[in-house]
Amino acid sequence: MTDYWSIFNSLGKITIFLTVWAVIWVPIALPLIKLIKWPNTAPNENTSKKLTLIFSLYLLIPFLILGLTKIEGITLEQIGIIFQVRLFKSILFGYALSIFTLFLIYFWEWGLNWITWKSIINQPQRPSLLTTLPLLGFVSIFIASIEELVFRGIFVNFLKEDFSLWLTAIISSLIFALLHLVWEQKNTIPQLPGLFILGLMLFYARIVDDNLLGLAIGLHGGWVLCLAAIDSFNLIDYNSKLPSWIIGNKNQPLGSIAGLLLVLFALLLIYLNHIII
Repeated sequence: MTDYWSIFNSLGKITIFLTVWAVIWVPIALPLIKLIKWPNTAPNENTSKKLTLIFSLYLLIPFLILGLTKIEGITLEQIGIIFQVRLFKSILFGYALSIFTLFLIYFWEWGLNWITWKSIINQPQRPSLLTTLPLLGFVSIFIASIEELVFRGIFVNFLKEDFSLWLTAIISSLIFALLHLVWEQKNTIPQLPGLFILGLMLFYARIVDDNLLGLAIGLHGGWVLCLAAIDSFNLIDYNSKLPSWIIGNKNQPLGSIAGLLLVLFALLLIYLNHIII
């Protein structure tokens, strides 16, 4: 099997990986879609049902990685994972950095009267902080870990066999952006440039983190956590007099100038931290 696998180039390996992933998932997804009645017209229900499908898909990745390490003859460290303290420190630093950058951008928008902050206390049907925040924390680390393992881990390892460092960054980020169309097209298309730049930034985060995925996972997870919390607790109203491509909205956080500034600001902080240390 290893001999046959070696005849494929990096793009062929990525295609096979995605195909095998889809083929294994479809028999799981079809009855699940029928069971949860996806899609549904209620937005809140759609979010939870979408997460159910995502979890069923992403839970397959550890098994695929296990098989891939045997076929490819690689270790988890080569993919970007080591179970050492420094990995978890990088994840925590990434969370702190992403939360800091996101709220700095939001407070900047608030100062310009682009958004309005809303109080949790005055909302009659607010979710419980004690149950919702831990759940969002788990969802954020799970989604970020799986996506970074795939896009900045496995795919980057494939691509760097055939391409230069920057071409590897560009191709892996392009795949990362385009595959977001699988779940939703209308809200994803305006975010494709932002998702592409986000992919480049997360690729750079792996490079500066000694080729490990800790910083990328933390950055990715921190943004997922914050955006999900802001949405769940309905903390922000956007100024309806301004276009969404400037200030963004909750369904398209990267489809705006503000969203792009967030990613570029995080990239600047990562660069400055790297050259100082």
